[in-house]
Amino acid sequence: MSYQLSTINYQFNLRRAISIVIMVVVALIQFGCANESVPTGGKKDEKPPEAKKISPPNKSLRFTSTQVKITFNEFLKDGGFTQTLISPPQDKKPEFHVEGRTLTIKLKSPLRDSTTYTINFADDVKDLNEGNTASNLTYVFSTGDFIDSQKVSGSVVLAKDNTNQEGIVVSLYPQDSVNGILKSKPFYFAKTDKSGQFKIENIKSGKYLVYALKDQNYNYIYDQPNELIAFSDSILDLTDSVNDEVKLFLFDENKRKAQLDMVKSLSPGQLKISYNRPISNFKLDWKGLSKEDFAYIYPTNDTIIYWYSKYYIQKDSFFLSANDTILDTARLELKFVKKDSLFTRNNILSGVANQPNRSKEDTAKRVDFTFQEFNKAIKINLTRPCIGINETKQLHLFEDSSTNYSELKFVLEEKTKQSIAVDFEKKENTKYRLEIPDSTLQDIFGKWNSKLVYKFITNAKNSYGNLRITLKTQHPENYYVIKLLDASNNTVQEFFLTGNGERKVSAENILAGSYKFLVIEDTNKNGVWDTGNLKNKKQPEKIFTYKESYQLKGGWDLDAEVKF
Repeated sequence: MSYQLSTINYQFNLRRAISIVIMVVVALIQFGCANESVPTGGKKDEKPPEAKKISPPNKSLRFTSTQVKITFNEFLKDGGFTQTLISPPQDKKPEFHVEGRTLTIKLKSPLRDSTTYTINFADDVKDLNEGNTASNLTYVFSTGDFIDSQKVSGSVVLAKDNTNQEGIVVSLYPQDSVNGILKSKPFYFAKTDKSGQFKIENIKSGKYLVYALKDQNYNYIYDQPNELIAFSDSILDLTDSVNDEVKLFLFDENKRKAQLDMVKSLSPGQLKISYNRPISNFKLDWKGLSKEDFAYIYPTNDTIIYWYSKYYIQKDSFFLSANDTILDTARLELKFVKKDSLFTRNNILSGVANQPNRSKEDTAKRVDFTFQEFNKAIKINLTRPCIGINETKQLHLFEDSSTNYSELKFVLEEKTKQSIAVDFEKKENTKYRLEIPDSTLQDIFGKWNSKLVYKFITNAKNSYGNLRITLKTQHPENYYVIKLLDASNNTVQEFFLTGNGERKVSAENILAGSYKFLVIEDTNKNGVWDTGNLKNKKQPEKIFTYKESYQLKGGWDLDAEVKF
């Protein structure tokens, strides 16, 4: 009897357990169906969200709704829709709500009669999982019987180098707009793609001001000192059926006020001082100041290197003045060497410039000679400035294995005092050994150099060629600066053209390699490129770049023609 009862209880408990398991499985399935989730794993999704259902439909006519629903093919991220704009502008910004795959837009202001509206979402529509952006997505509708059909397209490049600019806001304002991009948000806009191209559609017929903005705070207004701007010289007339493409040149107005960026101790006796923009003058004062100290400024006029002789000071305050008005104090922990200790490395010579760096393979083979261009002076860099020269010492030059040598003079670079130039008539394909005797150069700390031996071999004359250049312009009344650039975009030579439609020039004895040209239309004839100014309606100076490069072979003459 008890056996039968326990069997019955066991069967009952088994059936009950099975029922519970089934109920849990069903509940999990139902929960999964009711709560959709983004699948994980697999190949990374790089596609932006796509609209699959729109109500009312895009480009609806006689629109009377106060709400728009757009359902996408994937879940959306709710980022607040801070960049989204509706044009023409409304008194109250629409409300945006994301739920799963659906975006709901509630219009809060009355709509005008017979008007085409465009909601431009900028970069606000993103998928939930990867954050892929549906850039330049728009929803268009009209309260009248037709959709405005005017459009404009074009490109944006950076004025100083003609490179295509991505993500730039191109804006349209009615011709009578007051202060335009300085005070108000645009009526129509689009962002440039990777190739710098833009297209704005569904514009009302009329005349417009055109701007481009690298918007740093995403408010569509040119109000930050680090924002880049561009503008069209002419009014965009969208009353015609055919319009030329608009090309805009983005520039930095240098609106930022000069401010101290950094004061840094680079090494014992050396400071680096930098500002956020070029300055006109600079002064420094501190307790360690001495007559041996000196400073030099970079060609960009925004960075100063200051050398001081009291290398043993560990910390102090520096009083800085720029442009006669900007005053700053910086207290620094300084890199130092104890006053009564000896330098373990007292050689102030650090290497030779204008030389290709040795490869790891060369180093492994212990190659003693580096290559030197036979038609260029040897430049030897110094780790610290040279403030004293022993005039009784001379540099010794040995040719090949000969014991005969000649005595050479050198020239100290005056601005930085950190390099010397040695020049002499060299032979091609010849090995040389240059010796700088000890105690020839004295650094800012009073230390004299130890002996330096530098070995080099000159290259062949047929490593060089000549470039014969014909410069042509259709605007001889303008002034042009023409730069010859090497493969690394370094300026090899500059030429000038003014008052003449054609000029022949040449670049003699330059290394074989790839060369190209850059031309600046120098409107103020100061020899350098100048940026623009929005308030004064001054465009940045035009730069012409050329995709074509010229391959110069050693021992050859090559003809090149540059038109602008």
